[in-house]
Amino acid sequence: MSIEKTPSVPRFGAGGGTGGPSELTPEDQERARGLRKMRTLALSLLILATLIFLSTHIFTDNTGIWGFVSRASEAAMIGAIADWFAVTALFRHPLGLPIPHTAIIPRKKDTLGASLSAFVAANFLHAEAVSTKIRSAEISHRAGGWLAKPGNRDIVVDRAAGGLEYVLARIDDDSIKALTRNVIIPRLVATRKTPVLAQLLRQIVLDGAHHRLVDLVVTEAYSWLRDNPQVIDEIVHNRAPSWVPDFVNEQLANRLQREVLGWVADVRDNEYHKARQALDAWLVDLSDDLESDSSLSQRAEEIINDLLSQDGVVDSVLEIWGSLKQLLREAIIDSDGEVRARIWQLIGEFAERLQTDSDFSRRIDDQIATTAGDLAESFGPEIASVISDTIERWDAKEAAERIELYVGRDLQYIRINGTVIGALVGLVIHTVIVLLPG
Repeated sequence: MSIEKTPSVPRFGAGGGTGGPSELTPEDQERARGLRKMRTLALSLLILATLIFLSTHIFTDNTGIWGFVSRASEAAMIGAIADWFAVTALFRHPLGLPIPHTAIIPRKKDTLGASLSAFVAANFLHAEAVSTKIRSAEISHRAGGWLAKPGNRDIVVDRAAGGLEYVLARIDDDSIKALTRNVIIPRLVATRKTPVLAQLLRQIVLDGAHHRLVDLVVTEAYSWLRDNPQVIDEIVHNRAPSWVPDFVNEQLANRLQREVLGWVADVRDNEYHKARQALDAWLVDLSDDLESDSSLSQRAEEIINDLLSQDGVVDSVLEIWGSLKQLLREAIIDSDGEVRARIWQLIGEFAERLQTDSDFSRRIDDQIATTAGDLAESFGPEIASVISDTIERWDAKEAAERIELYVGRDLQYIRINGTVIGALVGLVIHTVIVLLPG
């Protein structure tokens, strides 16, 4: 039986990842040719050493220089055969003989896979290694360079718009209704809202955000009072004693209307009007009372909860969602629309900052590196387990042949070195023997 055997090497990953054989890729074919070439070279050296050894015994008396040649070739044969055995024993039984502690990879592939998985997790998938590598990659600067190209920005906007449209198309009204009724409203009812409301009121007064609402209210009130003078007439006539003459009531109604219109106009036109200032003070006091007055806070909570419990709240949410959904879809579908153009511009500004603001890009890199490091620390063993899980699914014989295809060429140098070193050792030993006295 020949001591050389070129295996039929499978391509792992075919057939659903179970390790089934398939045609070799061009890269694998090149590896197979390299493996055969190195095997041929190692075998040729063994044959050469054997021929030299036999020739010295057949055609010479093994004395003088031939003794050195004979011992060197003999040791070369021993080294070549021993290292052939060692290399072959990794992948199969040498000469097909079931010698103990041979065919190591087929027999121990699961153990080796688990060890390799643990090694990768311990030495590569830990926080320091991952975060250091990511920081050195300067991801943010590279991303900025990529996003700076208009064509790439178009790709990002198109993908984002397509993703958003996909999500919107799959969110139905029933889901929003169920989410609102079963999750959002119960969560709001169970949460104390007055602290948030108090802070909101305080911030509204501080920013003056309510001034436009006040302007709108007093403007509409002025217009309504001006266009409906009969309302004040009716109030005066209904409240006045029966003995008061009608002309007195009319004069009083006209005077009252002028005073009310004048006062409302003052409130409308004077942003520092006492009524406006009183409203500001009342809102501030209300925000303070919502935080400090437990009874007021409790009443406010009850009122808000009663409002949230009304069936119309869910319908209002659905109407708002429907309008928002339609607006979003129209905005993202329009390739020349303002929304997409604005997003495109913002991406460009972000890309420029990534390239020019070193502190900003470094903070982003640090955040990415820290997050990746934390993920590696938490899930490194699970990620590395893909190695052991995959190797466990491989057929033992095919796994050995596959591994040999990748590393066997370099292992043939062990056989070559064994032949050469064996010859040198044999030469040295014979020299020592010759030089010893006696």
